[in-house]
Amino acid sequence: MCMMGFSYIASSSVIAPILSIYVKDVTNAPVEMIGLVTAIFFIASALAKTSLGVFAGGKKTITFLLFAFVIFSICPALYPLTDSVIMLIVLRATQGFAYAFIGTASLILAALAISSVERDKGVGTYTASLSLGLLAGPAITTFSIPLFGVQNTFYFACLMGFVGVFAAFFLNKKISSIEKNWQIIGVAVSREALKSKISAITRNRMFDMAFIGNFAFFVLFGVILAYAPLYAKDELKFSDELVSVLFLLYYTATTVTRLSIGRIVGRVSKSTLVMFSTILAALFSFALVIFVDDLVFAGIFALIGAIQGVLFPVGSMLIAEYVRPSRNVLANSLYMMGIDVGQGIAPLITAGAIIQYGLGYGFIVSAAISAAATVLLVWLNRQARSRV
Repeated sequence: MCMMGFSYIASSSVIAPILSIYVKDVTNAPVEMIGLVTAIFFIASALAKTSLGVFAGGKKTITFLLFAFVIFSICPALYPLTDSVIMLIVLRATQGFAYAFIGTASLILAALAISSVERDKGVGTYTASLSLGLLAGPAITTFSIPLFGVQNTFYFACLMGFVGVFAAFFLNKKISSIEKNWQIIGVAVSREALKSKISAITRNRMFDMAFIGNFAFFVLFGVILAYAPLYAKDELKFSDELVSVLFLLYYTATTVTRLSIGRIVGRVSKSTLVMFSTILAALFSFALVIFVDDLVFAGIFALIGAIQGVLFPVGSMLIAEYVRPSRNVLANSLYMMGIDVGQGIAPLITAGAIIQYGLGYGFIVSAAISAAATVLLVWLNRQARSRV
């Protein structure tokens, strides 16, 4: 499971530093269209995850997982073959649907393979493998750009995706045994009305905190994916290779904190970590605009990566700990859907400010959203404590 998680994240993170640069340089698309190319991937993923949460528990999970991996892996190889923005949007949406199934299915299957006693550690290990994928992607991109160029770098994303296809075949027997547990959960879930399930999950204050904290952060991350490469290149005069190095620093910080997450949650409560991380995200996002020195910008950028390394696994742990197992499939789907919605709407809701005032204002809008989320998280935490 860790190898599959590593594969699809590595493939995605090969693309992250160069996609918006490629769209701008090759298609000469305006800022709002560049944002849409980035956003449509996560919007499609969010829509797909909604369906996955409702219909989870099928007997062909591994078949669909393998099919999704193949589709996911082929799409990046088609990016450099077109200079049409419309075709790129279609390809990104297709890959987004595949990404949704891979991400949610892998997370749930991994959780089902872990005993309740070791769940925090196990979820932390799985998310650490995702971080290693995040780290490998921009490392590949950094070395590929000067050797092969931006366009040919997309083929490395394709190659990393097919690593997951082979891993899924090799782990077929293990996945099949875990899948039985998913089917059992699917049967249990089907006995509860969908409206009742959603209501119970959204009334769970710890789920709410995990959802809101990650939603707010991934609005910022959506802005980073869509506009940070352009900001670094246009405003700070970074080369394509240095933009990739910037993402390498970001994901290195993410990896370090995720590898340390077991010790971190042993010292600080998960709800406190969510609140603290969200307010830091607001502060650092605002700081990206204030500090124009290259090294300071890179340092702040890396600190935001460290926050991502805390928020996502802590949110997963809160759901695993506080949500009833029969609702876990839907809860995880909603949780990851919220992350994708955040990333998907971010380039769209910030495009107006960016067009009128400049690329830096995308970070300011993100900071305001994280600040508002912090206020809501403090209130939710008080509500949760009052129920204890």
